[in-house]
Order: sequence, then C-alpha cells, then structure tokens
Amino acid sequence: MSESKNFPDAFYRVSVRGIMIKENKFLLGRHGEDSTWETFGGGLDFGEELQDALKREILEETGCEVSYISDKPILALPHIVHNKRGLDWFYNFPIYYEVKFDESKVDFSLQYSEIKWFTLEEIQSLNLFEGEEGIGEGFKSLVKKNK
Repeated sequence: MSESKNFPDAFYRVSVRGIMIKENKFLLGRHGEDSTWETFGGGLDFGEELQDALKREILEETGCEVSYISDKPILALPHIVHNKRGLDWFYNFPIYYEVKFDESKVDFSLQYSEIKWFTLEEIQSLNLFEGEEGIGEGFKSLVKKNK
C-alpha cells in the first residue's frame, strides 16, 4: 500500500470538551502548573462513548458530577498541535458539548487553581491552553445562535 500524497501519516487525538454557557459568558478553568485557561474535558479512550468520556473527564478534573450534556455536539475545532506528547506535531480533534455541573463544588486540589466566567471579548486576550486556541472564534458562533 502506498502513502497518500494528500494525507500524511499522523497521530490524531480526539478529545471531548464541555462548554458551560450562561448569559453569553463561558466558564473556563485555569491550570495551576502553567496558568493557561481551558474548557473542561479531555481525551477519548478507545471504545468509549463520547458523552461517557466527557462525564469521566469532568469528574476527574473537577470532582463534579455532570448534570446535563447536550444530545449532540455544539462545536468542533480541529487543529494541529506542535511539540507535545513527545511528538513533533499531531492533529487534535476536540468535540464540544454544552454541559452543566455545579461549579461551586469544584475540587481545586485536582487540576484547576481557579475557574471563572468570561465574556467572548475577555477570552480573546486570555492565555489559552494550546489545545484550545480556536475557542475564541468558535464561541462567536455560539453567541450568535443564542441571540
């Protein structure tokens, strides 16, 4: 079998991410170790259902049980990531669902040092986690839908 000229051999990482939206603001968590901001979620394990993976990831990262997940994804923002996980580059394919959980119960001893609601304008100037660089533009479409 020959290699395709159009599709390079690559590692593709599928992740599921939860977006909490309230009054056109978005809840993000800040990593304590690198001070970057991100939505909640993580990598999809082989054979795992998308919504099950999202519930698992949010529980692992925040200690919170998810009370709502949208039936269908509301956003997808594939992009390339450089120099992470021991690879020169790989494709990341995050799939976003709207979620709800009780943010007052976040366990800050897990992954996040802080959580905060941001407007779309505020997100544009944040130091975002490298896998979330497209959320500013992606969230614009969500704000338009909610108007």
